[in-house]
Amino acid sequence: MKDAGDGPAHHIGERLSLKNQLCTVRYVGKVADKPGTWLGVEWDDIDRRKHNGTHEGVEYFRCLSKSPKCASFLRPTQTWDAPRTFLQALREKYMPDDHHATSSGTVYFSGKQAEEVGFDKFQQRQAKLQGIHVLVLNHMRIQHQRINPSDNAEIAHICADITELDLSANLFESYEEICDLCLQFPKLRTLTLDGNRFSLRGNPLRYRIETIKTLGLSRTLAEDAAVNVLLNFAFPNVTTLSLAGNEYSIPLKLRIPSKVEVLDLSDNTFAVLSDLSFLSGSGLRTLLLKRNSISSFTTLGIDFKLQVEELDLSYNVISTFDFFNNITESSFPNLHHLRVTGNPVYQSLVSADGKPLTSEDGYMLTVARLPQLQCLNHSKITEKERLNAETYYLGQIAIELANAPEGQEGKVIAQHPRSQELCAEYGEPVIQRKTKKDAIDPNTLAARLTSVTFHLADHFLPEARERSWTADVPKSFAMYAVFGLVGKRLNQMPLTLRLVLETNERDPVGLQDRYGGPEWWDSSDDEAEVKQDDEWMKREVELTAGTRALTTYVEGNTAIVRAEAK
Repeated sequence: MKDAGDGPAHHIGERLSLKNQLCTVRYVGKVADKPGTWLGVEWDDIDRRKHNGTHEGVEYFRCLSKSPKCASFLRPTQTWDAPRTFLQALREKYMPDDHHATSSGTVYFSGKQAEEVGFDKFQQRQAKLQGIHVLVLNHMRIQHQRINPSDNAEIAHICADITELDLSANLFESYEEICDLCLQFPKLRTLTLDGNRFSLRGNPLRYRIETIKTLGLSRTLAEDAAVNVLLNFAFPNVTTLSLAGNEYSIPLKLRIPSKVEVLDLSDNTFAVLSDLSFLSGSGLRTLLLKRNSISSFTTLGIDFKLQVEELDLSYNVISTFDFFNNITESSFPNLHHLRVTGNPVYQSLVSADGKPLTSEDGYMLTVARLPQLQCLNHSKITEKERLNAETYYLGQIAIELANAPEGQEGKVIAQHPRSQELCAEYGEPVIQRKTKKDAIDPNTLAARLTSVTFHLADHFLPEARERSWTADVPKSFAMYAVFGLVGKRLNQMPLTLRLVLETNERDPVGLQDRYGGPEWWDSSDDEAEVKQDDEWMKREVELTAGTRALTTYVEGNTAIVRAEAK
């Protein structure tokens, strides 16, 4: 029973506005030991209130939103914002009352009086919305009730040429209100109802509006049962549907008609791509899943196929390239356009051999895994880009195989389903497996040292008992320091020494090195060349004292250096 002073009666599902903040009445009655009647309201702007309908351990009502702070209790005597009818909102925004004053007053431009020619005709066109095909009446606190039939007749007359109507974030309470209003728009093709809150109160099944092709129900928290009713009865010809920001997760029992080609499910809470298996068999060509929580492709035992040509997975939580290995011709046979910007997999990338990679390198690895792809992140994939991507990917597989332990090659191949296909296309890659002897951790001290074996020339310092020794020399040492180490060991002045690096490479000794006369040719020269090829000498490099580092001369981890007198 309503207490005196509580103001006009309110009802469950009523839409109200307080200081331009919209809410829906979910409860009317007593609250604990507080006096009077209270309204439990769920706010459209979630996460900015006090609770979710449960106060001091008592659940008074349930909200559509899953947010823990989307509701609060208010006194009914609040100063609520006044609602508008559709015609009031239309006239306020598109046909302001002050146009009469303009027609009767004097018009001045830069201080000079202007003759009014055509102003009345322009005002008449504006009054009839002539030349206007799009109406945007969002956030206008509109309610529509079928109390006055003359209102509908006037709407139908004024809005006869309107093709797009945006009624987002208003005070409609039921789908029946919307359906009745849309009947007055004979040419309406696009209807945007984002940010409203509706109930199935009334009978929307008796309406059938066949002109609408694009329907927006984002951020309405519309339940799947209500959406099914609208799509299969009230709006049977919709081809583009937006259900973004409705907090959808599984299980979801949406029945998307075969006529729907574009579906936007962005800003929901899907975690696995196979959660969308209810879309199998639909006629979808474009599926938008931006800003969900998708991290994996499928859960065990779920097999599904989608015929979509365009898939948007931007700003999800995909963290491995294994995800893309599942996007095959069996699961997405028609996929040509993919968007994956903003996923963690493209952050802090490293190659198979531990080198840092850019996000562009990551996109190359994505392209290489998806042979059917024609466009990635709105960029068309050229033949050259695909060639570069696939050969780079094949090279990365080869590095993984080279670094894998003996007998683990099969596991590496299993992680790259396209490896055999790429080998058939480009040939088997060369796999340079490191031996245990060569496998040095680059982060250890051993990786920063060169093992140098020094030995004395045959006729140098014959009295020396120690003719050779081995020392670990830092690769960063300047050659001045290397000469100093040898001089100290031999008790010689460093700059009186000559150090020669002996390599394992050999150079052929040509005839020109032994004979300086004119060269003649006869048929026996070919045989001579074969014999001459048997004469080789070791390549030697003289080390020069200076500031150049040892690594300038020595590339590996070992070296042999001969010491002799200069």
